[in-house]
Amino acid sequence: MAKSWGVTVPMAGHLYVEVEAATEEEAIEKAFDEATLDDLESWEAVRQFNKGNICYCPHPWETEAQEFDDGEAP
Repeated sequence: MAKSWGVTVPMAGHLYVEVEAATEEEAIEKAFDEATLDDLESWEAVRQFNKGNICYCPHPWETEAQEFDDGEAP
């Protein structure tokens, strides 16, 4: 007979947030403050985040910001 289970699965992914800021550092801070689940761009379930020195998370692995050349989003 099958049993019922509650399973917690780690997930990894990234959000994409557009903000206005004077510097890259300020833009990153604002993105952390303003991010919501609606900004979720990509995610995947993983069995584990890392084991030893191997990371199983998808790219990007670190927060990154890119300034728009003409002030408008691509």
